[in-house]
This record gives sequence, C-alpha cells and structure tokens, in this order.
Amino acid sequence: MSDSVVSFSTEQFDQLLGVLQQRGGAAPEPTGLGADPAAGLAGAPRVLGLGCGDGGMGSLAASVYTMLAMGSPRLALAKAKGIPLAPYMINVRATFPDTSTSIVPDVGSDVKITQDTFIDSMIVRTENQSVTANQNQFQAQSDFYYGIQSGIEVTLDVQGAPRYTVAPKFMPVSNLMDAINGGAHRGMGWILTYQQQLFMSFQAKVTIPTAPIEVICTFSGWVPVWDELVAMTNREAIKQLREDCGFQIDDSYAKRCCR
Repeated sequence: MSDSVVSFSTEQFDQLLGVLQQRGGAAPEPTGLGADPAAGLAGAPRVLGLGCGDGGMGSLAASVYTMLAMGSPRLALAKAKGIPLAPYMINVRATFPDTSTSIVPDVGSDVKITQDTFIDSMIVRTENQSVTANQNQFQAQSDFYYGIQSGIEVTLDVQGAPRYTVAPKFMPVSNLMDAINGGAHRGMGWILTYQQQLFMSFQAKVTIPTAPIEVICTFSGWVPVWDELVAMTNREAIKQLREDCGFQIDDSYAKRCCR
C-alpha cells in the first residue's frame, strides 16, 4: 500500500474540528507563558462579553485594566460602569511683582483634589500684567514669544500621601510641559488622589523685562461624575469590579491597593 497525503480546505478543517469538539475529542488547552490570549492583570482571566476580538477584551475592558495597572481601582470602576468623566483644571500660579524678584517658592495648586484625578496634559501661559501690556500692536506678539523663551524655570513636587518629587531641580517650564505632554509618559496619563496636592517653585533665570508678570501652569485632568466614588475605598471598588462587573483581579494586587 502506498502512502497518500490527505488535504483539507479551510472550511473542511473547521467542520472536522467542530465534529471532534462535539464528540469530546478536542485538543487539550495549551499551557505556559502566553498560552491564554485572554489573560488579564496578574494572569487572571479577562472579563468576557465586553467588545469583540482579543479574547473578548474589548476597548471598554482594556480601559478598565489600564486604570487598574495605573493603581486606581476607583477610576477602573468608573470606566467599567460607564460613568462619564468631566474635565477638571488645576492651576499653579506664580507672580513676579517686580523686576528684582528672581524666585517665587512653594506655590500650591489653586483647587483641592477631592477624588482620584486623571491628569493627561499641562499648559503654560505667561501673562504680562504691567503697563506695557497691549501697549501697541506689536506688544502682544512680543509677549507671546517671551512666553516661549522667558528663562523662567520651575520645580514640581507632589505633597501628601504618597509624597514624591517630579522635577527636583529647576528646569525650563517649557521642558517640563513637553515632558508631561509627551507620548512616553506611563499609561498615557498621571493619577493624583484626594490626599495629594501639587507644589511648584519658580525662578527667573534671566531678569524679567517688565513687572508684574504671572506664570500660570494648568494641569488638565478628568474626574468621574459620580458622588459615591468620592468617599469609596479601593477595597469597595475592587469588590464591585469583581462582584458586579465580573472582572477577575489577582489577590496580590488587591492586597497591595487595600493595605
């Protein structure tokens, strides 16, 4: 008897697999790293039924796991429940009252952070508040370019719990803005909690030409429009994600967030 090769079309092979599965003859599940394309945070299965493709992950569930990976179960719960996010602007303002002032230290933000806030960009504006402002048709143009090459440098700290330093040494304010707005920042954003506040110090490395001049650093954030979330603990948020929304969250992650 001579050997022969049996070939199948794609449709015939799919039909054969279907018959084998109905008879209990399906191949065993693969094991090992990367075997489960639906694996989520810490190797736990991702939630099913949200979106299509990618193991049932979907864009909604992906955004939930992104917030979990960034350390905010509360924002993850808001994403899972479809709670809208509203813009929330945080300003840090420093005024140089005269040309002899070279440093304005330890300026806090002008609003209080009352819940987890997702910061995604920073805007810097320098306002000429002297008598030369809008003095002629060229002054506004001059002030615009001064805002880019002002020689004003800043530091940036996060006060509260946890406390850490973002820019420990004075650096050009435009450099800090570009770094925060750049696509390389982790998770495409930055989360601050109700226990934290922004503090900055300002330094005029080059003597300012007129006075007073105000430097406004605006951090553009997003907060969930949901009152229950303000006083909610991470433990309660994780519980609702598990029980109400069907998300699988590793115990080690929950332990770290709820300690």
